[in-house]
Amino acid sequence: MSELLGELYAVERLQILAGDSDGAHLRREYLVRRAAVLDRLAEEPAQPDWVMDYVIHAGVAARELREHDLTHSSTRGAIPAGAACWTDNLLGYVRQEHRAWIIDHDL
Repeated sequence: MSELLGELYAVERLQILAGDSDGAHLRREYLVRRAAVLDRLAEEPAQPDWVMDYVIHAGVAARELREHDLTHSSTRGAIPAGAACWTDNLLGYVRQEHRAWIIDHDL
């Protein structure tokens, strides 16, 4: 969990910046990074009563990212957001898009 703390802070910062009148261009980065960090939190060992919350939040964030990409045709990975394989695998879509984001940003 401690290794995710820096990314959680970065996601919170992006949320603030993306909500600003000049921050619309950061919306997708926020959605990708939020979905990815929530996915990782859902897989981390945690207190049993937190696990379900993490899983639910990861699923909601994944759905929001995919809906954004469907609306804006902004998929960066090899398989588009509208592909049938993502219908029941939203977290797979998040992982594809997060990998593409990392490659785009030379991380």
